[in-house]
This record gives sequence, C-alpha cells and structure tokens, in this order.
Amino acid sequence: MTPEQIVEAASAVFAQTGARPVDPAYVLASDIPLELSGEAVRARLCVFTDHRGNEMVMRPDLTLPVAGMEADRLASGRNGPEAYTYAARAFRLPASPNDPMEFTQVGFERFGRESSPDEDADAFALVQEAVAACGINDWRMVMGDLSVFPAFVDALGLHGVTASLLKRAFRQEGGVAELLAGAPSAPEVELAHQLSASAPEAAAPAFLDALRERSIPMIGTRSVAEIIAGLKAKAAAADAGGVPEDARKVLAALAAVNCSAAETAEALLGIARGHGLTGLDSVIQRVARRVEAIIAAVPRVAEAGKFRSGFGRRFTYYDGFVFEIFAGALSERQPIAAGGRYDGLIAGLSGGRARASGIGGVVRPDRVIRARENVA
Repeated sequence: MTPEQIVEAASAVFAQTGARPVDPAYVLASDIPLELSGEAVRARLCVFTDHRGNEMVMRPDLTLPVAGMEADRLASGRNGPEAYTYAARAFRLPASPNDPMEFTQVGFERFGRESSPDEDADAFALVQEAVAACGINDWRMVMGDLSVFPAFVDALGLHGVTASLLKRAFRQEGGVAELLAGAPSAPEVELAHQLSASAPEAAAPAFLDALRERSIPMIGTRSVAEIIAGLKAKAAAADAGGVPEDARKVLAALAAVNCSAAETAEALLGIARGHGLTGLDSVIQRVARRVEAIIAAVPRVAEAGKFRSGFGRRFTYYDGFVFEIFAGALSERQPIAAGGRYDGLIAGLSGGRARASGIGGVVRPDRVIRARENVA
C-alpha cells in the first residue's frame, strides 16, 4: 500500500461512523500545548515568535486544536454530542531515528458521550479496525488508566501535600521513582523554605541566584516557576513526614504491575487486599469491565494486550483510559496508533465555560509503512 492508500483506508474507517471531517488551526498559542504536554513532548514542540512578539507553536497533535474547536462550540451554546475526524499534518521534533518532524495523523475525537468502559472499548476497537484496514494484523498493544495511581494514593490516606506531590510526580517520566528514592537533601529543603518566604515576584530571581552560586546549570524543559513549585512541594512533603514505608511498598508494587490484559483486575485487587486498602473497588471494577469489553470486541487483545499501571500518554490532558498499538520492529517510542480519554480537557480549554467527556484515537501512516516492512 502507498502512503496515500494507507491514509484513505484509515480515514474510511473513521468516516463510516458519521464523524465530521475537519482540519483545524495549524498554529496555536504556545501556552496551551506547553501547559498540557509532559516534559518529553515539550522538548519536541515547534515553537516560534510571531511578528507581534507572541510565542506560538505548530500543532503537536490534532486532539488539542480539535478540542479547542469543540470547546468554542459548546461555550457558544451549541450543545449535544459531537464527533470529528481528520487526516491532517502535525509537527513535533523527532523522538526516534527516522521519525519525521512533519507527519500525518488520521484519527477521530468524540465529545459528550457517556464516559464508560463500553465507550472506551468501542474507541479502541475502531482504532484497531483502522490498523487492520492498513494491512497490519500482527500487532501488540499496551493499555493503562491514568485514574488508577491517584486512586491508590488517595486510599493510602497520606498528608495532602504528600499525596499531591505523588500525583504530580506520576505525570513526569521517572518522577515517582525519583521521589521514592529518598528524601530531598537539606540544601533543597533550605532553598525551598527561602523561596517560600520570598515575595512571589522575588522567588524566580532568588532561585536563579542560588543556581549561579552553586554553578548548577538549568537542564530540561521545566520552567523556573515549575521547578520552584516542585521544590516547595517536596519540602512541604518532607516537613509533613514524607512517604511512609508502608506507602512506599504499595506504590512499588503498583509500579511493578505489567501483566496480560486479562490479569489486570487480579493484579490490582491483589495489591489493594494485600495492603488492606479500601475505597478502590469502583476504579478496579471499571478497569475490569473495560478489559472485558475490549477483549469481547477484539479477542486478540487477550493474547496481544498488556496492562501497565505506569503507562501513560505523553500529553498530560489524558485522564483515564490510554492505549498504544505497536507492530513490526518499531520501538515502544513509535506506536503506529494510539488514543485515550480526556474528560477534563474541554473544561480546561474553555475556562470552565463548557464541559464534555472526550475520547479519541489516531493512526500514524508513516509508521504503518515502516512497520509493514517488518510484518509478515
């Protein structure tokens, strides 16, 4: 199949659902994707300054601009469920060798439908159908649920600042492991206390002065404000007693969950019951119902699907079910298809003026072509 045929095949699957074709704005104000992208994605954004001096970014995916369109529609008073489909270009600096900076995403976004395991399963099955239409039947998938870790943290009954720090760390690659590796150093705590005592406008200069005094370079893509907030949170958690040993054991066990799809509920229940945690039945039952519905819709998931508790999308607007599909010799940084749920995104983009559930999925034709070269 040619690239054009792959785009047409995947597009036909999504179009048959009645979704409305769109090609939203190519350029976004940078604050939206910068706020809603994890560190790994931020470093790959194509950012520039327009003639007025405003920082802008080429759309890094299609979900954000399509969700922006939907937020505007709902905020204007036009209510009711809506669905969109697209075959359009996105722009990100390559994450892996041979990945292009500019690439096509073929996908769909659904808004305002019931946020349920059956809807999640239907969205996954639609993406898998598109993958099959592109000529790939020998695939594997990984799924997760971004609501599971916060639910376990809540069940631990930790101090509020410690719980908040853990939840935020979960969104950062390696963040929880780093947090559990040890308490913040005395200089870190001292600096955080100094910054907390400073006026808000003085905190950033004081932080940068402290780095210069210690000859410490700025590394990574987090802003100064984010680093200061993280320092303050770590110090506050340390002041509150840190993460107790029992909680560390629970979180370590949860981080280790990497099982077949069918074993998901058993693995999560085993941790909850083994550590005497309560209040987790609803989240585990939802995950279990979703896995059952996905396997019923796509039986191959029983053998080719896995659940990882630490698995999550690199865009931080995802807040529930997430999945990626892989094929051929491409690495797990190069899924050929992906998707997930983002029920809080519309409220965030509209400043609370509108609310709607959201879920979507995409296929990457460029990666499908490369995967087909290695799939019998």
